Amino acid sequence: MDEIVNWLLSPKPYLCIAIVIVVLVIWIATRRFVRKIIGKSEKKDAFAAVVLNIIKYSLAILCVLLILQINGINVTSAIAGLGIASVIVGLALQDALKDIIMGVNILSENFFRIGDVVKIGDHVGKVSNMTLKSTRIVNGEEGYEVRICNRNIDKVFIYSDILCLDIPLSYEEDTEKIDTVFKEIVSEISSWKEVRKAEFLGLQDYQDSSKLFRLRINCAPQNRAGVRRRALKTIDSALSRNDISIPFPQIDVHTDH
Repeated sequence: MDEIVNWLLSPKPYLCIAIVIVVLVIWIATRRFVRKIIGKSEKKDAFAAVVLNIIKYSLAILCVLLILQINGINVTSAIAGLGIASVIVGLALQDALKDIIMGVNILSENFFRIGDVVKIGDHVGKVSNMTLKSTRIVNGEEGYEVRICNRNIDKVFIYSDILCLDIPLSYEEDTEKIDTVFKEIVSEISSWKEVRKAEFLGLQDYQDSSKLFRLRINCAPQNRAGVRRRALKTIDSALSRNDISIPFPQIDVHTDH
């Protein structure tokens, strides 16, 4: 009891309170400064959160060490013990640390942003949330949501507003007729509200049983699947009306008698 009274009568508790107040003031000022410098946007807010978390925990550790030092605790020994403990914790939590490191890389290198339509591994969808540990994407077409650990993200495909459709047609079809039909198709697709622009690019490639003709459509990435289905239906109807068939693979077999 006497030790507590002596401690309360000493300058130590007031120094501890002063340290806490100074650290809080530094934290508030730093938070405002970081948010003002980095700016505001979904991507920048996420990056600012990472920076502020690092600063917050660093200030908290510094505050604790200073308070321990003031109260006569050997900080050097504590740090040495903390170093050994951190190695043990690091080995136990190495996967989580990999997630965090990759999460920082994703944010700093701008791999992708919330709202982007991406392909990660076998999963395609819209990025709905990002943290330092995981990324969540939503596939509205197949109706699922998947959370991917950041350490498993090494390659990301970000879909743009360009959708290309390659249509195989028979070698026997008249080229001028094909051009005329596809101009009508492009005119119809261009009138859709989801489509910004549609173009018939013409002959794309020669294949064994057909010639490929390419159609390019500009639409928002999140509308790709719906626009693709609707465009294919429109193309199929137009080709049927004009007696243009889509060939199937054929094999010529020659035998000797």
